[in-house]
Amino acid sequence: MNSGNYGWIELVLFYGIAIGFGLWQWLSMDRLLKKTRAEKAAKQAAEQDSNPPSP
Repeated sequence: MNSGNYGWIELVLFYGIAIGFGLWQWLSMDRLLKKTRAEKAAKQAAEQDSNPPSP
């Protein structure tokens, strides 16, 4: 293999891992935010059901 190709292989592997890790972190945070928002909405709905408005 030509020695010039090793640089390209290194770049592709390094940046592929970096982009993959960043994408994994972004998806993980997105899932966590959706879960937190759903729990907050459920808590607010439960509080509204337990405290009916007074006439």
